[in-house]
Amino acid sequence: MKKFTLFLMVLCIGAMAMAQTKYAKVPLRAVPVKAIKEQMMPSQSVNPVSNSKSTIEDVIGNSVYDMQTNASIDPRLTIHSDGTMGGTWTRGISGSDRGTGYNYYDGSAWGPAPSSRIENEKTGWPSYAPLGATGEIVVAHLNDGLKISTRSVKGQGTWTQTTLMGPVGATDISWPRIITSGPDHNYIHMIVSTYSVYQGLNLALLYYRSLNGGETWDKSAVILPQMTSTDYDGFNGDEYAWGTPHGDTIYFAVSGPWIDTFIMQSNDNGDTWTKIPILSNANKKLPSGTTDVPPFTNSDGSVAVEMDHSGVFHVAFGIGGGYMAATTKYIYVNRNGLVYWNSTMPMLQDSLDLDTLDAHGQLLGYVSDGPNPGDTIVGAPSYRVGLSSFPQITIDDWNNIYATWSAVTPGSPSPDPFNYRHLWYRPKFSNHTTWSDMVDLNEGVFYMFQEYVYPALAKQMKNGHLHVIYQTSSQPGSNIVDTSIPQHDVNIEYREIDPALYFASGIANSVEKGNRVSQNYPNPVKDITSFKVNLEKSANVTLEVSNIMGQKIMTLDKGFVNAGQHTFTLDGTNLIPGVYFYTVIMNSEKITKRMIVE
Repeated sequence: MKKFTLFLMVLCIGAMAMAQTKYAKVPLRAVPVKAIKEQMMPSQSVNPVSNSKSTIEDVIGNSVYDMQTNASIDPRLTIHSDGTMGGTWTRGISGSDRGTGYNYYDGSAWGPAPSSRIENEKTGWPSYAPLGATGEIVVAHLNDGLKISTRSVKGQGTWTQTTLMGPVGATDISWPRIITSGPDHNYIHMIVSTYSVYQGLNLALLYYRSLNGGETWDKSAVILPQMTSTDYDGFNGDEYAWGTPHGDTIYFAVSGPWIDTFIMQSNDNGDTWTKIPILSNANKKLPSGTTDVPPFTNSDGSVAVEMDHSGVFHVAFGIGGGYMAATTKYIYVNRNGLVYWNSTMPMLQDSLDLDTLDAHGQLLGYVSDGPNPGDTIVGAPSYRVGLSSFPQITIDDWNNIYATWSAVTPGSPSPDPFNYRHLWYRPKFSNHTTWSDMVDLNEGVFYMFQEYVYPALAKQMKNGHLHVIYQTSSQPGSNIVDTSIPQHDVNIEYREIDPALYFASGIANSVEKGNRVSQNYPNPVKDITSFKVNLEKSANVTLEVSNIMGQKIMTLDKGFVNAGQHTFTLDGTNLIPGVYFYTVIMNSEKITKRMIVE
């Protein structure tokens, strides 16, 4: 349902960018390391569409259950190839009816807020992806095992539901994350955590793969290399996140207070894996009999990863850490700082000092006191993560990088008193070496006294815009995470973000203009590869392919092509392995890109 209110929208970028003041601090809190999976709540009616702030958001659902994750956000918003969208979240009105809330955008509007879950039994933590040529899949955890819901036509029809149990000794697999890839999205890849000790790990991360849309699983409960009990004491719920597949290249990031931060990458659709280290943790494998560990700084467990079209990985994670006292492990919440790293950089230093990170272009986000009197951080409830956390990354066809996250924001605290969290946005355009300024997406009077948390950013762009869903309410904090927070209604909202509205301060033309040609994908090429061409004006278009010696070996005349974005394909079946260059000629302009044929 579209929210409606009289409003005055003033985009003042100078006011939206956070002032460069010293980093804000709030008292550190520590909680036991065990992730939350079950938390009962009394029955309560929900007031859907209870908040009204601006016409640029849609309320797509609601809940009383107000915890969407322990740390990293799972895939919950997908833009399908035809421009439709599906969004999911954990919805619950009472302790027994918790399950997947689902809504569908049919190309013109979202449906009404759902009044029930999609499953026939209590579930939590849905992960969502396309399946087949026109279908969709949701995987959520049960009290024991996983509930898999599929249907062949997205947005309509009855869900087919099956249950997948974990291995003997750890049947209760939890906190699933899924992606789909391959022909018509029929390859399903899933990482899950056990809810008990398994193979010497407390807890274990397991990899599953289906090559036939979930009918069978040819890889089941696999502990990947360098993720065994030889390497770690264990993992925790929600400390992992998938990136967008590129052909047969699939990958996910893992990051947490008591483990390393790293990427697991497979270039053969999950058959073999390589580990890419990012941040080492001295406390990942403690000597037997350890009872106490002094306080240390590390990740908070919220992580996002994406690979660009040049094969570079981009990672963001919040800052946390922990300590051990009398054999009990704790994690720190409400530390400041959001870290950025890419695979052209060396490994990060353990200290994660904010000034050092900033000097090296690795401080993506942070919280500071505001420039005006009274704009101070007075307090922040726990979400089990840092002050700047729940990062999300999307990369467009032109290798522009867009990051969003949720952060405690100064000014206008609640009566508790707590400062509200807002959604923040920061782009890095491909023709610039540094990130643009941070932007508060909830700046202004229409967003006062509202909490914005758990953003799930679609990995796909639509109409050149970003698309995100998130949880919002008038009460800061989560009653599920901290029962001292009053129980309250929450809404799930959808928002479209136009990157062109937010230019880098002092830099003109941050969004690239004119004709553009994207990097081909997949790259390396095995047979067919594709790339996008954006024409500012209609033009005669020719494609040329040359070898490394500059010899033309292929010419394709595409004729007169209208202005706008177009997808072109190249058949590399008859090309011998090596390095090639493809050139797009648009009237008299030429743009050349490099590709590799395997």
